[in-house]
Amino acid sequence: MGMPCSPAVNPFQSSKRWAFFLGGRVLKHSVDATYEEQGPSPGYRMELSIFYMVYFVVFPFFFVNIFVALIIITFQEQGDKVMSECSLEKNERACIDFAISAKPLTRYMPQDKQSFQYKTWTFVVSPPFKYFIMAMIALNTVVLMMKFYDAPYEYELMLKCLNIVFTSMFSMECVLKIIAFGVLNYFRDDWNVFDFVTVLGNITDILVTDIV
Repeated sequence: MGMPCSPAVNPFQSSKRWAFFLGGRVLKHSVDATYEEQGPSPGYRMELSIFYMVYFVVFPFFFVNIFVALIIITFQEQGDKVMSECSLEKNERACIDFAISAKPLTRYMPQDKQSFQYKTWTFVVSPPFKYFIMAMIALNTVVLMMKFYDAPYEYELMLKCLNIVFTSMFSMECVLKIIAFGVLNYFRDDWNVFDFVTVLGNITDILVTDIV
């Protein structure tokens, strides 16, 4: 019978493990060291562990940040030098920088101007509609602040009816915007998603507390 084959040993991995083992032993011995001609005591110099933490963690972190910052500053200086050598005025450079860093907003608009969707879109993006919705939000906030403990039944009924009215209006706003922008374009806007979730929560609250 042949001799069993031994697994192949990677000398690089072995050297790494051996260096890690020796480094850990050295750190432990330095923390346990006491005085000359005296034996070690476990954890006698714990302040050295803080030194090792700063040396191996904090210092490399700041060193890498300084190195990256130096590279960024160098590139910026080179870019400013190139821009200074160009035959552009200060205002022209400012316009170029603004055009490079600008992030224009995109807004969906239906292509068919004779369609019902385009007419709805024109209505929901008009300033009067936006101001009306802002006023309704402010009034709804005031109504929500009018609740108090042990209120009369007629007063609570009035607040509930107002809440239903405001929720219906905000629901209609969501429906009109979905018709105007389409489902995908509507939910691409974070504010529309926030409005939809808020309206859905209000509808759920009315169904659970007021009707059921």
